[in-house]
Amino acid sequence: MEKICTSADTKEISLTIYNGGFGAVKEVRKLYLTGEETELVFADVAQCIETDSLLVEGINVLEFNYDYDLVDRDKLLQKYIDKEIWLVDRKTWEKKRCRLLSVESGGKCVLEDATTKEIYIDAQAEMVLPSLPSGLLVNPALVWKIVPCKAETVKVSYLSRGFKWMANYVVELLENTLNITGWAEIENKSGATFENARIKLIAGDVNRISRYGRYGELREYLYTTAEASEPMAEEKSFFDYHMYTLLRPTTLKNNQTKQINIISGSDVPYRKYYQLNVYDEKVDIIVEFENNKDSGLGIPLPGGKVKLYKLDEDDGSLEFIGEDLIEHTPKDEKIKLVTGKAFDIAFQYKEIDEKRINGYVHYQYEYVIKNHKEEQAEVHFEHRIRGIWEMVSSSHDYVKKSSDTIEFVVDVPADSEVKVSFEYRVDKRIEISWKK
Repeated sequence: MEKICTSADTKEISLTIYNGGFGAVKEVRKLYLTGEETELVFADVAQCIETDSLLVEGINVLEFNYDYDLVDRDKLLQKYIDKEIWLVDRKTWEKKRCRLLSVESGGKCVLEDATTKEIYIDAQAEMVLPSLPSGLLVNPALVWKIVPCKAETVKVSYLSRGFKWMANYVVELLENTLNITGWAEIENKSGATFENARIKLIAGDVNRISRYGRYGELREYLYTTAEASEPMAEEKSFFDYHMYTLLRPTTLKNNQTKQINIISGSDVPYRKYYQLNVYDEKVDIIVEFENNKDSGLGIPLPGGKVKLYKLDEDDGSLEFIGEDLIEHTPKDEKIKLVTGKAFDIAFQYKEIDEKRINGYVHYQYEYVIKNHKEEQAEVHFEHRIRGIWEMVSSSHDYVKKSSDTIEFVVDVPADSEVKVSFEYRVDKRIEISWKK
Protein backbone atom coordinates (compact mmCIF):
# COMPACT_ATOMS: atom_id res chain seq x y z
CA MET A 1 0.00 0.00 0.00
CA GLU A 2 1.32 3.42 -1.01
CA LYS A 3 1.16 6.70 0.92
CA ILE A 4 1.95 10.06 -0.71
CA CYS A 5 3.30 12.87 1.44
CA THR A 6 3.65 16.36 -0.13
CA SER A 7 4.75 19.82 0.96
CA ALA A 8 1.12 20.51 1.95
CA ASP A 9 1.74 18.13 4.88
CA THR A 10 4.66 20.18 6.18
CA LYS A 11 4.48 20.92 9.88
CA GLU A 12 7.89 22.54 10.37
CA ILE A 13 10.68 23.45 7.96
CA SER A 14 14.07 25.08 8.38
CA LEU A 15 17.05 25.83 6.13
CA THR A 16 20.70 26.28 7.01
CA ILE A 17 22.53 27.89 4.10
CA TYR A 18 26.31 27.90 3.74
CA ASN A 19 28.73 30.13 1.83
CA GLY A 20 29.86 27.21 -0.33
CA GLY A 21 26.77 26.94 -2.54
CA PHE A 22 24.73 24.38 -0.61
CA GLY A 23 22.23 24.15 2.23
CA ALA A 24 20.73 21.78 4.75
CA VAL A 25 16.96 21.18 4.62
CA LYS A 26 15.22 19.97 7.81
CA GLU A 27 11.53 19.18 7.55
CA VAL A 28 8.81 17.65 9.74
CA ARG A 29 5.70 16.41 7.91
CA LYS A 30 2.41 14.94 9.09
CA LEU A 31 1.94 11.32 7.96
CA TYR A 32 -0.79 9.39 9.82
CA LEU A 33 0.42 5.94 8.76
CA THR A 34 -2.05 3.19 9.63
CA GLY A 35 0.47 0.34 9.71
CA GLU A 36 -0.58 -1.06 6.33
CA GLU A 37 1.65 1.12 4.15
CA THR A 38 4.80 -0.45 2.64
CA GLU A 39 5.76 2.43 0.35
CA LEU A 40 5.97 6.14 1.12
CA VAL A 41 6.36 8.81 -1.58
CA PHE A 42 8.02 11.85 0.01
CA ALA A 43 7.34 14.42 -2.70
CA ASP A 44 8.36 18.05 -3.29
CA VAL A 45 12.02 17.70 -2.35
CA ALA A 46 14.81 19.80 -3.83
CA GLN A 47 15.89 18.78 -7.32
CA CYS A 48 19.54 19.28 -6.33
CA ILE A 49 19.32 16.96 -3.31
CA GLU A 50 22.45 15.06 -2.29
CA THR A 51 20.88 11.67 -1.65
CA ASP A 52 23.89 10.39 0.30
CA SER A 53 23.14 12.99 3.01
CA LEU A 54 19.59 11.79 3.81
CA LEU A 55 18.53 11.35 7.44
CA VAL A 56 15.06 10.00 8.35
CA GLU A 57 13.50 9.84 11.83
CA GLY A 58 10.12 8.36 12.75
CA ILE A 59 9.94 5.44 10.29
CA ASN A 60 12.18 2.54 9.31
CA VAL A 61 13.31 2.87 5.67
CA LEU A 62 14.49 -0.34 3.99
CA GLU A 63 15.45 1.21 0.64
CA PHE A 64 14.73 4.35 -1.31
CA ASN A 65 14.82 5.81 -4.80
CA TYR A 66 15.12 9.40 -5.87
CA ASP A 67 12.58 9.74 -8.68
CA TYR A 68 13.13 12.68 -10.94
CA ASP A 69 11.11 11.36 -13.89
CA LEU A 70 9.06 14.54 -14.19
CA VAL A 71 6.19 15.09 -16.60
CA ASP A 72 6.94 16.30 -20.14
CA ARG A 73 5.34 15.68 -23.55
CA ASP A 74 7.67 12.94 -24.76
CA LYS A 75 7.55 10.99 -21.51
CA LEU A 76 3.78 11.13 -21.42
CA LEU A 77 3.43 9.87 -24.99
CA GLN A 78 5.99 7.09 -24.49
CA LYS A 79 3.91 5.81 -21.56
CA TYR A 80 0.82 5.58 -23.84
CA ILE A 81 2.33 3.61 -26.75
CA ASP A 82 -0.05 0.73 -27.65
CA LYS A 83 -2.79 2.29 -25.52
CA GLU A 84 -5.92 4.24 -26.37
CA ILE A 85 -6.00 8.01 -26.39
CA TRP A 86 -8.35 10.64 -27.83
CA LEU A 87 -7.68 12.64 -30.99
CA VAL A 88 -9.52 15.97 -31.17
CA ASP A 89 -9.91 17.88 -34.46
CA ARG A 90 -8.83 21.48 -33.89
CA LYS A 91 -11.51 22.89 -36.22
CA THR A 92 -14.62 20.81 -35.47
CA TRP A 93 -13.58 19.59 -31.98
CA GLU A 94 -14.69 16.14 -33.09
CA LYS A 95 -13.30 13.48 -30.77
CA LYS A 96 -11.91 10.17 -32.08
CA ARG A 97 -10.71 7.15 -30.11
CA CYS A 98 -7.29 6.04 -31.35
CA ARG A 99 -4.43 3.71 -30.45
CA LEU A 100 -0.98 5.29 -30.21
CA LEU A 101 1.36 3.15 -32.32
CA SER A 102 4.64 5.06 -32.11
CA VAL A 103 6.28 8.31 -31.17
CA GLU A 104 8.99 9.47 -33.54
CA SER A 105 11.80 11.93 -33.00
CA GLY A 106 10.55 15.50 -32.89
CA GLY A 107 7.26 14.45 -31.29
CA LYS A 108 5.58 13.11 -34.46
CA CYS A 109 3.09 10.36 -33.74
CA VAL A 110 1.52 7.46 -35.62
CA LEU A 111 -2.04 6.54 -34.54
CA GLU A 112 -4.64 3.96 -35.49
CA ASP A 113 -8.37 4.82 -35.55
CA ALA A 114 -10.00 2.42 -33.07
CA THR A 115 -13.15 2.14 -35.25
CA THR A 116 -12.02 2.35 -38.89
CA LYS A 117 -8.44 1.05 -38.35
CA GLU A 118 -7.21 3.93 -40.49
CA ILE A 119 -3.66 5.06 -39.78
CA TYR A 120 -2.98 8.71 -38.99
CA ILE A 121 0.58 9.98 -39.53
CA ASP A 122 1.44 13.28 -37.91
CA ALA A 123 -2.20 14.20 -37.45
CA GLN A 124 -2.91 17.93 -37.09
CA ALA A 125 -5.07 17.46 -34.04
CA GLU A 126 -4.94 17.64 -30.28
CA MET A 127 -4.13 14.43 -28.40
CA VAL A 128 -5.95 13.95 -25.12
CA LEU A 129 -4.64 11.41 -22.63
CA PRO A 130 -7.08 9.72 -20.22
CA SER A 131 -4.93 10.28 -17.10
CA LEU A 132 -1.40 10.76 -15.78
CA PRO A 133 0.45 7.45 -16.15
CA SER A 134 1.90 5.85 -13.05
CA GLY A 135 5.62 6.38 -12.56
CA LEU A 136 5.56 10.03 -13.64
CA LEU A 137 5.78 12.80 -11.06
CA VAL A 138 4.91 16.46 -11.16
CA ASN A 139 7.66 17.22 -8.62
CA PRO A 140 10.83 15.34 -7.57
CA ALA A 141 10.22 12.74 -4.85
CA LEU A 142 11.91 10.26 -2.58
CA VAL A 143 10.20 6.87 -2.82
CA TRP A 144 10.79 4.70 0.25
CA LYS A 145 10.15 1.06 0.96
CA ILE A 146 9.27 1.08 4.64
CA VAL A 147 8.60 -1.32 7.46
CA PRO A 148 4.80 -1.16 8.13
CA CYS A 149 4.18 0.92 11.25
CA LYS A 150 1.91 3.50 12.77
CA ALA A 151 3.34 7.02 12.72
CA GLU A 152 1.95 10.53 12.81
CA THR A 153 5.02 12.46 11.67
CA VAL A 154 8.34 11.96 9.93
CA LYS A 155 11.44 14.12 10.25
CA VAL A 156 13.69 14.36 7.18
CA SER A 157 17.04 16.12 6.77
CA TYR A 158 19.23 16.36 3.70
CA LEU A 159 21.82 18.52 1.96
CA SER A 160 21.09 20.16 -1.37
CA ARG A 161 23.07 22.16 -3.86
CA GLY A 162 21.53 25.24 -5.43
CA PHE A 163 21.55 27.41 -2.31
CA LYS A 164 23.98 30.20 -1.67
CA TRP A 165 24.29 33.32 0.38
CA MET A 166 26.76 36.15 0.61
CA ALA A 167 27.05 39.37 2.54
CA ASN A 168 26.81 42.77 0.82
CA TYR A 169 27.55 45.96 2.69
CA VAL A 170 26.63 49.60 2.14
CA VAL A 171 28.75 52.28 3.80
CA GLU A 172 27.81 55.94 3.98
CA LEU A 173 30.82 58.14 4.77
CA LEU A 174 30.12 61.18 6.95
CA GLU A 175 32.69 63.75 8.08
CA ASN A 176 34.49 61.61 10.65
CA THR A 177 32.16 58.63 11.08
CA LEU A 178 30.36 56.17 8.86
CA ASN A 179 27.10 54.24 8.80
CA ILE A 180 27.24 50.62 7.69
CA THR A 181 24.49 48.17 6.75
CA GLY A 182 25.05 44.49 6.06
CA TRP A 183 22.64 42.55 3.85
CA ALA A 184 22.46 38.79 3.41
CA GLU A 185 21.76 37.98 -0.22
CA ILE A 186 20.12 34.53 -0.28
CA GLU A 187 19.61 32.65 -3.52
CA ASN A 188 17.52 29.51 -4.05
CA LYS A 189 18.07 27.50 -7.23
CA SER A 190 17.50 24.12 -5.56
CA GLY A 191 14.35 23.31 -7.55
CA ALA A 192 11.96 23.59 -4.60
CA THR A 193 10.03 26.33 -2.78
CA PHE A 194 10.16 26.54 1.00
CA GLU A 195 7.17 28.20 2.64
CA ASN A 196 7.54 29.97 6.01
CA ALA A 197 10.94 28.45 6.66
CA ARG A 198 13.20 29.23 9.58
CA ILE A 199 16.52 30.23 8.01
CA LYS A 200 20.04 30.16 9.40
CA LEU A 201 23.14 31.38 7.57
CA ILE A 202 26.58 29.94 8.29
CA ALA A 203 29.60 32.19 7.68
CA GLY A 204 32.90 30.36 7.37
CA ASP A 205 34.77 27.90 5.19
CA VAL A 206 33.10 24.51 5.75
CA ASN A 207 35.21 21.75 4.23
CA ARG A 208 33.55 19.95 1.33
CA ILE A 209 34.93 17.41 -1.13
CA SER A 210 35.20 19.23 -4.45
CA ARG A 211 32.68 17.55 -6.70
CA TYR A 212 30.28 20.19 -7.91
CA GLY A 213 32.46 23.30 -7.76
CA ARG A 214 31.82 26.53 -5.89
CA TYR A 215 29.65 29.52 -6.66
CA GLY A 216 31.77 32.59 -7.21
CA GLU A 217 29.71 35.13 -9.08
CA LEU A 218 28.86 38.45 -7.44
CA ARG A 219 25.59 40.16 -8.26
CA GLU A 220 25.06 43.89 -8.43
CA TYR A 221 22.34 45.30 -6.18
CA LEU A 222 21.67 48.78 -4.92
CA TYR A 223 20.87 48.89 -1.22
CA THR A 224 20.00 51.77 1.02
CA THR A 225 21.15 52.66 4.52
CA ALA A 226 17.76 54.20 5.30
CA GLU A 227 16.14 50.80 5.86
CA ALA A 228 18.88 49.56 8.16
CA SER A 229 17.55 50.59 11.55
CA GLU A 230 16.72 47.11 12.83
CA PRO A 231 18.79 44.04 11.82
CA MET A 232 16.63 41.02 11.00
CA ALA A 233 19.04 38.38 12.34
CA GLU A 234 20.85 37.32 15.49
CA GLU A 235 24.51 36.30 15.39
CA LYS A 236 26.31 33.70 17.50
CA SER A 237 29.39 31.50 17.41
CA PHE A 238 28.75 27.96 16.21
CA PHE A 239 31.55 25.39 16.25
CA ASP A 240 34.41 27.30 14.51
CA TYR A 241 32.02 29.31 12.34
CA HIS A 242 29.45 32.06 12.89
CA MET A 243 25.72 31.64 12.52
CA TYR A 244 23.13 34.28 11.64
CA THR A 245 19.57 33.25 12.48
CA LEU A 246 16.76 35.21 10.86
CA LEU A 247 14.36 36.48 13.50
CA ARG A 248 11.20 35.40 11.73
CA PRO A 249 10.23 32.77 9.15
CA THR A 250 10.35 33.69 5.50
CA THR A 251 9.32 32.09 2.22
CA LEU A 252 12.14 31.29 -0.18
CA LYS A 253 10.79 30.48 -3.63
CA ASN A 254 12.63 28.51 -6.27
CA ASN A 255 14.75 30.74 -8.54
CA GLN A 256 14.34 33.61 -6.10
CA THR A 257 16.97 35.94 -4.64
CA LYS A 258 16.12 37.62 -1.35
CA GLN A 259 17.94 40.29 0.69
CA ILE A 260 17.73 40.40 4.48
CA ASN A 261 19.27 43.09 6.70
CA ILE A 262 21.55 41.30 9.20
CA ILE A 263 24.02 43.96 10.40
CA SER A 264 23.70 47.63 11.22
CA GLY A 265 26.14 50.15 12.67
CA SER A 266 26.03 53.93 12.90
CA ASP A 267 28.49 56.67 13.84
CA VAL A 268 31.45 54.33 13.45
CA PRO A 269 34.72 56.33 13.59
CA TYR A 270 37.00 55.89 10.61
CA ARG A 271 40.24 57.26 9.26
CA LYS A 272 41.02 58.10 5.67
CA TYR A 273 44.55 58.01 4.31
CA TYR A 274 46.48 57.25 1.13
CA GLN A 275 48.62 54.18 0.43
CA LEU A 276 51.60 54.62 -1.88
CA ASN A 277 52.97 51.60 -3.73
CA VAL A 278 56.18 51.99 -5.75
CA TYR A 279 54.93 49.34 -8.23
CA ASP A 280 51.80 51.37 -9.02
CA GLU A 281 51.59 54.74 -10.73
CA LYS A 282 48.58 55.86 -8.66
CA VAL A 283 47.98 56.14 -4.92
CA ASP A 284 45.22 54.08 -3.25
CA ILE A 285 42.50 55.81 -1.20
CA ILE A 286 42.04 53.91 2.07
CA VAL A 287 39.12 53.96 4.51
CA GLU A 288 39.90 52.08 7.72
CA PHE A 289 37.83 51.44 10.84
CA GLU A 290 37.83 49.18 13.89
CA ASN A 291 35.30 46.38 14.21
CA ASN A 292 34.88 46.67 17.97
CA LYS A 293 32.21 47.65 20.52
CA ASP A 294 33.75 51.03 21.19
CA SER A 295 33.24 51.87 17.51
CA GLY A 296 29.61 50.67 17.54
CA LEU A 297 30.22 47.27 15.93
CA GLY A 298 32.15 44.42 17.57
CA ILE A 299 30.48 41.57 15.67
CA PRO A 300 31.92 39.04 13.20
CA LEU A 301 31.49 40.33 9.64
CA PRO A 302 31.04 37.66 6.95
CA GLY A 303 33.03 38.18 3.78
CA GLY A 304 31.41 40.12 0.96
CA LYS A 305 31.36 43.21 -1.23
CA VAL A 306 31.35 46.70 0.31
CA LYS A 307 29.94 49.68 -1.58
CA LEU A 308 30.76 53.18 -0.32
CA TYR A 309 28.72 56.35 -0.76
CA LYS A 310 29.20 59.97 0.26
CA LEU A 311 26.72 62.83 0.45
CA ASP A 312 26.88 65.61 -2.14
CA GLU A 313 25.88 68.54 0.05
CA ASP A 314 24.95 70.71 -2.94
CA ASP A 315 21.91 68.61 -3.87
CA GLY A 316 21.62 66.17 -0.91
CA SER A 317 22.23 63.03 -3.00
CA LEU A 318 24.38 60.04 -2.07
CA GLU A 319 27.07 59.44 -4.67
CA PHE A 320 28.93 56.16 -5.19
CA ILE A 321 32.67 56.54 -4.47
CA GLY A 322 34.03 52.99 -4.72
CA GLU A 323 33.81 49.40 -3.57
CA ASP A 324 36.01 46.65 -2.19
CA LEU A 325 35.84 43.08 -0.90
CA ILE A 326 36.38 41.97 2.68
CA GLU A 327 37.18 38.48 3.94
CA HIS A 328 35.45 36.91 6.96
CA THR A 329 36.54 39.33 9.68
CA PRO A 330 36.37 38.52 13.43
CA LYS A 331 35.43 41.17 15.96
CA ASP A 332 38.15 43.48 17.28
CA GLU A 333 39.97 43.48 13.94
CA LYS A 334 40.52 46.36 11.52
CA ILE A 335 38.60 46.70 8.27
CA LYS A 336 40.68 48.24 5.50
CA LEU A 337 38.86 49.29 2.32
CA VAL A 338 40.45 50.49 -0.92
CA THR A 339 37.90 52.82 -2.50
CA GLY A 340 39.88 53.81 -5.61
CA LYS A 341 42.87 55.81 -6.86
CA ALA A 342 43.59 59.36 -5.70
CA PHE A 343 43.40 62.01 -8.42
CA ASP A 344 45.37 64.75 -6.62
CA ILE A 345 48.18 62.78 -4.91
CA ALA A 346 51.34 62.08 -6.89
CA PHE A 347 54.80 60.78 -6.00
CA GLN A 348 58.31 60.19 -7.30
CA TYR A 349 60.58 57.41 -6.07
CA LYS A 350 64.25 56.90 -6.82
CA GLU A 351 67.49 55.47 -5.54
CA ILE A 352 69.93 58.36 -4.97
CA ASP A 353 73.15 56.53 -4.24
CA GLU A 354 74.71 53.13 -3.66
CA LYS A 355 78.24 52.66 -2.33
CA ARG A 356 80.34 50.06 -0.51
CA ILE A 357 82.14 51.01 2.73
CA ASN A 358 84.09 48.51 4.86
CA GLY A 359 82.06 45.49 3.79
CA TYR A 360 78.70 47.32 3.99
CA VAL A 361 76.66 48.52 1.03
CA HIS A 362 75.03 51.89 1.70
CA TYR A 363 71.75 52.75 -0.06
CA GLN A 364 70.12 56.19 -0.25
CA TYR A 365 66.49 56.57 -1.34
CA GLU A 366 64.18 59.50 -1.84
CA TYR A 367 60.40 59.69 -2.02
CA VAL A 368 58.80 62.98 -3.10
CA ILE A 369 55.07 63.10 -2.32
CA LYS A 370 52.97 65.87 -3.88
CA ASN A 371 49.57 66.88 -2.51
CA HIS A 372 47.50 68.98 -4.92
CA LYS A 373 44.43 68.87 -2.67
CA GLU A 374 43.13 71.82 -0.64
CA GLU A 375 43.48 69.83 2.57
CA GLN A 376 46.22 67.91 4.35
CA ALA A 377 46.78 64.32 3.24
CA GLU A 378 48.07 61.43 5.34
CA VAL A 379 50.21 59.18 3.14
CA HIS A 380 51.53 55.73 4.05
CA PHE A 381 54.21 53.81 2.19
CA GLU A 382 56.39 50.77 2.80
CA HIS A 383 59.97 50.11 1.76
CA ARG A 384 61.53 46.66 1.46
CA ILE A 385 65.13 46.02 2.61
CA ARG A 386 66.83 42.71 1.89
CA GLY A 387 69.60 41.34 4.06
CA ILE A 388 70.98 42.25 7.48
CA TRP A 389 70.59 46.00 7.71
CA GLU A 390 70.62 49.07 9.94
CA MET A 391 69.38 52.60 9.35
CA VAL A 392 72.09 55.25 9.02
CA SER A 393 69.85 58.34 8.77
CA SER A 394 66.25 59.23 7.98
CA SER A 395 64.42 62.51 7.47
CA HIS A 396 61.22 61.07 8.98
CA ASP A 397 60.22 58.57 11.63
CA TYR A 398 59.39 55.05 10.49
CA VAL A 399 58.04 51.80 11.93
CA LYS A 400 59.77 48.45 11.45
CA LYS A 401 56.87 46.19 10.44
CA SER A 402 59.00 43.09 9.86
CA SER A 403 62.64 42.11 9.45
CA ASP A 404 62.66 43.37 5.86
CA THR A 405 59.90 46.04 5.77
CA ILE A 406 59.68 49.56 7.15
CA GLU A 407 56.69 51.91 6.93
CA PHE A 408 56.55 55.69 6.82
CA VAL A 409 53.46 57.73 7.68
CA VAL A 410 53.75 61.27 6.37
CA ASP A 411 51.39 64.24 6.67
CA VAL A 412 51.59 66.30 3.50
CA PRO A 413 50.17 69.84 3.85
CA ALA A 414 47.60 71.16 1.37
CA ASP A 415 48.99 72.09 -2.05
CA SER A 416 52.51 71.13 -0.97
CA GLU A 417 55.10 68.42 -1.33
CA VAL A 418 57.19 66.50 1.19
CA LYS A 419 60.53 64.83 0.53
CA VAL A 420 61.32 61.68 2.51
CA SER A 421 64.96 60.61 2.31
CA PHE A 422 66.82 57.91 4.19
CA GLU A 423 70.04 55.92 4.11
CA TYR A 424 70.64 52.42 5.39
CA ARG A 425 73.46 49.94 5.13
CA VAL A 426 73.37 46.22 4.41
CA ASP A 427 76.04 43.91 5.80
CA LYS A 428 77.85 42.21 2.91
CA ARG A 429 80.78 40.89 4.93
CA ILE A 430 81.51 37.18 4.73
CA GLU A 431 82.27 35.49 8.03
CA ILE A 432 83.89 32.06 8.04
CA SER A 433 84.15 30.02 11.22
CA TRP A 434 86.29 26.92 11.58
CA LYS A 435 85.45 24.04 13.81
CA LYS A 436 88.08 21.55 14.90
